[in-house]
Amino acid sequence: MPVELLVVLAASKAPDWSSWNQALWDARAPASLARSVDLQRHEGFLPVRVQGRATGFYFTVESASDVVLRYPALATVPLIKPVVYSLSYGAHPEECAAAFLSASVLVSRFDGIVFDPQQGALLSLEQVDDGARQCLSLMPK
Repeated sequence: MPVELLVVLAASKAPDWSSWNQALWDARAPASLARSVDLQRHEGFLPVRVQGRATGFYFTVESASDVVLRYPALATVPLIKPVVYSLSYGAHPEECAAAFLSASVLVSRFDGIVFDPQQGALLSLEQVDDGARQCLSLMPK
């Protein structure tokens, strides 16, 4: 069963592929977006390299109004013209690490807000970073 992280961003701050990848680099994250795509048009698997390994997650940009209908708790998110990046991953720890590391820079560099639909809760940057560390620790050496 896939796991999803929703990252809500102000449309004016939502990064393109290059800015997102640069933020990963600047944060010294052990991840990079592996193939340039137009994020506003891309829907599907987004290739990522984590610690040199090919992996990735399912990515789509969703309408904030549609997401709020599914998750009313997001109605209180104080962003102007919000956009939602959906990052979904499967059971592999590399996919999990790719999603959490990517979400972390969306929070720290682009003022995103992470929502975990499985728990129905907003996650702090610390919680997102903890999730990334846990996933990285499960990766085979």
